[in-house]
Amino acid sequence: MSNENKNIDIIEYIISEESKGLRADQAIAQENSQFSRSLIQKWIKKGNILVNNKTARPKDVLFENDKITIIPEASINSEYIKPQDLKLEIVYEDDDVIVINKESNIISHPAAGHGDGTIANGLVYLYPELENLPRSGLIHRLDKDTTGLLMVARTIKSYTNLVKSMQEREIKRVYIAFTHGLVMKNGQINQPIARHKTDRKKMSVNINGKEAITNYEVMKNFKNSSKLKIKLHTGRTHQIRVHMNHMGYPIIGDQMYGAKTRGLDKISEHIRKFPRQALHAVSLSFEQPNNKKLIDIKSDLPNDIKNLENILENE
Repeated sequence: MSNENKNIDIIEYIISEESKGLRADQAIAQENSQFSRSLIQKWIKKGNILVNNKTARPKDVLFENDKITIIPEASINSEYIKPQDLKLEIVYEDDDVIVINKESNIISHPAAGHGDGTIANGLVYLYPELENLPRSGLIHRLDKDTTGLLMVARTIKSYTNLVKSMQEREIKRVYIAFTHGLVMKNGQINQPIARHKTDRKKMSVNINGKEAITNYEVMKNFKNSSKLKIKLHTGRTHQIRVHMNHMGYPIIGDQMYGAKTRGLDKISEHIRKFPRQALHAVSLSFEQPNNKKLIDIKSDLPNDIKNLENILENE
């Protein structure tokens, strides 16, 4: 291991039952989705990952409760993130954590076809030190057209602690969603989610998928739609959108999962043409990773969703 790593904080966690029996690179990437599998493979080859205090080998099979130690390189990002002044709205910050109030029409991190103009680009402009953190410090993501609160770590130590808290479901995330159809009672959706079999851009409920749990509470019913408070227990890709569509209550404006909504003839033109999923991350509660103080942050509904609610109330 090179000397440049001597002053870099290490990352440690324990392999869960869900990842036991997998090869080292698969298990570690599954346990910590912030790191790509290719990056994990690179670190294993370079000796940057230990299993039970011994250097990991590519073909090692991991077991439940195996201790994983990652010694990050000076720069963990697999690609350069171009700093850009994107006028991000910072609603909370301290020495360890940043919380952003995300607008619509912006993705979280560079991907194929989206090399700039992302939350990550805006973050490294405001906080250059984030260039040396995985995913520029992003602890979780919001879909391109989902608005609301997004958490970012400022140091590798806080990143490690917050990722662990997210895995152990200690971070509380609450969303407001407006759905087609009348939801008549509160409930929980416990349905596994996996990549769609034919459309690889989509996710779907699949018995062979990963555990996904969503709680929903009816806040208000309108003529042909509902306003829900939604709490996530897991963080699968598109989880709320997939679960609500599976239940027959797709989110208003969801072009991917709600395009074939039944009863469109009963919906006004304004509702039918709402340009994005009516989904907003309204609340984020977590323990500050250093001083353990409880942080509870709220975000008002953005104007487009407020206008939508006004239309629904006056149908």
